[in-house]
Amino acid sequence: MSSMEFWGVEVKAGQPLKVEPKDFYMIHLSQAALGESSKKGNESVPLFLKFDEKKLVLGTLSPENIPQLSFDLVFEREFELSHNWKNGSVFFCGYQAAIPENDSDQEIKLNK
Repeated sequence: MSSMEFWGVEVKAGQPLKVEPKDFYMIHLSQAALGESSKKGNESVPLFLKFDEKKLVLGTLSPENIPQLSFDLVFEREFELSHNWKNGSVFFCGYQAAIPENDSDQEIKLNK
């Protein structure tokens, strides 16, 4: 049975964050949420993911309408998270788990 533990990071304004899973672990990215802000407004906050030198938009948050967003993404290698919100941080969370070992007995059971 693989071990699983909570994982979370804060990505501050203007500071992209590189994330590297521990050896033999994967990170499951489940959610992003806007942190607290003293400024009111309904600006769009795109969330960016850089993986294998490709920069992608994960989604867009909005303080009034969409303060959090769910994902179902799994990473076994380094990736980078960023955003362009100038009024605060974005928090990403999920869990990390050991990568399952290839077990020949398990493969045989699945094929039957």
